Amino acid sequence: MVNFNEADKEAFLATLSVKNIIDSITLQDVKDFLESLGVDQIDVNEEKQYLICPTICHNPLHEAESMKLYWYQNNKIFRCYTECNEAMSIFELYRRYMELNEYPITLEEAENYVKQFLKHIIVAAKPNTKFEEVVQKYQYDTRIPILDEYPKSVLDCFIKYYHPTWLKDGITTQAMDKFNIRFSMSQNKIIIPHYDINGRLIGIRGRALEENEIEEFGKYRPIQIGKTLYTYPLQFNLYGIYEHQRGIRARRSAIIAEAEKSVMLDDVYYDEYSNCVACCGSTFNKYHISLLTDILGANEIVIALDKEYKDWRTEKAQKYRNKIESMCRKYKHKASFSYIWDFDNVLNEKDSPFDKGIEIFKYLYKTRVKVK
Repeated sequence: MVNFNEADKEAFLATLSVKNIIDSITLQDVKDFLESLGVDQIDVNEEKQYLICPTICHNPLHEAESMKLYWYQNNKIFRCYTECNEAMSIFELYRRYMELNEYPITLEEAENYVKQFLKHIIVAAKPNTKFEEVVQKYQYDTRIPILDEYPKSVLDCFIKYYHPTWLKDGITTQAMDKFNIRFSMSQNKIIIPHYDINGRLIGIRGRALEENEIEEFGKYRPIQIGKTLYTYPLQFNLYGIYEHQRGIRARRSAIIAEAEKSVMLDDVYYDEYSNCVACCGSTFNKYHISLLTDILGANEIVIALDKEYKDWRTEKAQKYRNKIESMCRKYKHKASFSYIWDFDNVLNEKDSPFDKGIEIFKYLYKTRVKVK
């Protein structure tokens, strides 16, 4: 297969409207999109052209159990048959998903994200296929895409500054230099550049320090400079994969954490042998696993998500544990999986497994649960 002319593709993408996307979207596109969000229970009825998934429209991902959210091919609409009891577009569903699982976004931001997601899975045309035919068919596939690159010079807008809160948390100046951490005086945020596996700058996130901003929008959000929001589909990359690919290749194993700080702490602990990356959320997907297994050769993956429970014996903890095990089993054909679980309450609720120092992390790693 060969790619159609890059200029033609960009021109085509620029013409995509919300209506274009809705009109062209298929069952497989919706399934791929839901899987990228971490939804692992999806029933597709090809004959009747609809799919069913958990009600992520009004439940956080790890609490969504009722299979009452439908998507219909004939009208390209989601319909919730429980609490919401209403129809919604894929854009509105993503807006609600973000508010429940990450941070609030506008409908316009949701539309831009979904459009960007579909943009990156547009399939290359077959040899001798006319560009017009590709436009007409809106074909997609699910290969790991090459994301758009931002000029690295944009980071010159920010200063080199080692924020005391991160130094106190154990992140060294050497680690911050390695990951090119900066600081925004005007926004009062720690600046975190994101690179793909080839070292290309594909996004910039900010760690908020103002409590009111954290309460309203969450700790981490894409940075905006002027009219440009330096965002990218997080489902297509793992933070730290460029800096830690050597350790992953050498050890043939990888640790998936939630946040960028965990990756940097692991770097402090293990330096050149660090094999930790972050999915920047509480779910991982087939693109993440493919990056680690197909490209970097990992045959063991350890899940090290934040502790979302006070006591592991509670019902809430068991639901969270079931969610992690379910995600692991889904990709067992790609690698062996295990996950860190705090049986002895050595962590506080919301802590990452890296937050209490290297000795606690070593203990948690040693007692991790292997998925059978």
